[in-house]
Amino acid sequence: MRRAAALVALAVFAILGAAQPGLAQQSDDLKNLRKDVDALKEGQKGIQSDLQEIKTLLTRPAAAGPPPQEAVIRIGGAQFKGDKNAKLTMVDFTDYQ
Repeated sequence: MRRAAALVALAVFAILGAAQPGLAQQSDDLKNLRKDVDALKEGQKGIQSDLQEIKTLLTRPAAAGPPPQEAVIRIGGAQFKGDKNAKLTMVDFTDYQ
């Protein structure tokens, strides 16, 4: 009977001893995960502050630029499509160089 109890006690100690390194590994894994989560939280705070800055820039009224100037373009003798007496003339400036 004593022998059986000693064997059981030895088995329990062996199991607990083998479990200890695993617990240490889990503890290190948890610490690493906490560090990763903290880094992600810091990154998220940075993104949120950038988004807030973008929102404030978008809600500001746009600065008024100079008023548009009227341009007079002479197109006499240029190639055209359509009616000469049309109410609207669209000019396409292109450069094929």
